Amino acid sequence: MLEFMRRLATTAALCAVTAFGLTSESLAQTADRPNIIFLLLDDMGYADVGAYGNSYHRTPNVDRLAKEGMRFTNAYAAAPNCSPTRASILTGRWPARLGLTQYLPGNVLPHAKLLQAQLPLGLPLDEAVIAEPLGAAGYATACVGKWHLGAGDYMPEKRGFDESFASGHWGSHRTMFAPHKWLQVPGVQNGDYLTETLTKAAERFIEKNRERPFFLYMSYYSVHGPIQAKRNLIDSYAGRTDPTDRNHAIYAAMVEGVDQSVGRLLSLLERHDLASNTAVFFFSDNGGVASRAFNGGFRSGKGYVWEGGIREPLIVRWPEAVRAGAVEDTPVSSIDFYPTLLEMAAAEDSEGHSTDGKSLVPLLRQTGGLERDTLYWHYPHYSNAGSAPTGAIRKGGWKLIEFYEDSHVELYNLGEDPAESKDLSAVEKQRTAEMREELSAWRESVGATMPVPNPDYAPDRAKERYGTVYKPHWDPSDPFMPRQ
Repeated sequence: MLEFMRRLATTAALCAVTAFGLTSESLAQTADRPNIIFLLLDDMGYADVGAYGNSYHRTPNVDRLAKEGMRFTNAYAAAPNCSPTRASILTGRWPARLGLTQYLPGNVLPHAKLLQAQLPLGLPLDEAVIAEPLGAAGYATACVGKWHLGAGDYMPEKRGFDESFASGHWGSHRTMFAPHKWLQVPGVQNGDYLTETLTKAAERFIEKNRERPFFLYMSYYSVHGPIQAKRNLIDSYAGRTDPTDRNHAIYAAMVEGVDQSVGRLLSLLERHDLASNTAVFFFSDNGGVASRAFNGGFRSGKGYVWEGGIREPLIVRWPEAVRAGAVEDTPVSSIDFYPTLLEMAAAEDSEGHSTDGKSLVPLLRQTGGLERDTLYWHYPHYSNAGSAPTGAIRKGGWKLIEFYEDSHVELYNLGEDPAESKDLSAVEKQRTAEMREELSAWRESVGATMPVPNPDYAPDRAKERYGTVYKPHWDPSDPFMPRQ
């Protein structure tokens, strides 16, 4: 009987890979490749989970990932908000190179000092997306949850993903409880919680593809607003002490809701004996909203290129390669995930495509470092959090921020001052000049678009916003576009 089941599984796998042009000769090459689950959170702060020092939020499942895997302490989002970071994950390229440097569709401040860089309708259609080379290498691929990289032809099912249970909506998703006008979900009943709904879709995908390598891009809407959670979890935080004295029980319950879903996925892997050959990534698209998230004592939060807006929790559990309980301090970026996944999957990149990132596999296996000591950011926009257009460079332990409105800079020694409380630009003049020149040269090398002076600048009206859409890009036929 066991031999019969083994042959049946082999036959099923052969049938599955045949659809992707793979033969029995290449089946052996795919058998040892890890399954990959990429868990992406929205707006989660650096220290919103216990593994990063949080004693208020209950996150036993994420903490378990850290105990059984590697925890990074200097992991960065390539941008301080949503869409550009997601684009960098899926392409391995700097947002500035993609021309996608702000959340889509962006905003307009018609009387601000600078005119912001214009944005595309979505992730450019000529850009390779990670699902394409992984699919060509025999992986089943799925995008579940938040996309936020364009609607219509920009959606994941048009970008190489075999399955898509995602919304291409442009703006806030309005509610965490069904019904969802922007995401039609078969079988979902009114009142169902969105995080759990997405997890069910992910479970179905894993069940369906457990006999072959799979890649699951699991993109939760949590913990983005609206801040809503299940009542039983909210009530369970009564009497619990938050060391910051904020005692935000609803936000804490929202974080715990994500943790419970992570636990469900880990349990499913174990039930099907997949845990040992599945790599699980845990990451956030930008820093947490400063008023509610735990950003680890770093300065500010979402929307800013200070550390609180771009330093992220990153945990990777890969039992066949990563030593349990490892901690890695090397600075890494969201542009690094694309080449990392390719190497893990032994997959060739799409023809003509190149990445800006470096594979993290040497760090994960602890066999070497990265041939890089510099990271960059380009944010030529005004954020909803109130920040003005900025750029930044981290070189070794030093970080310089350039403010585009008035061209002033700030310089910090992150090794001694991770909270960025002491600007050393006036003291370290030569270092400041060199780093500023290097940042400018990088912008030129990637074709970064700079904001320009606004002829309609009015200081007393500078913070006024014109709707939520760049008018030249507004398509009235797109159901995901907010109306003026």
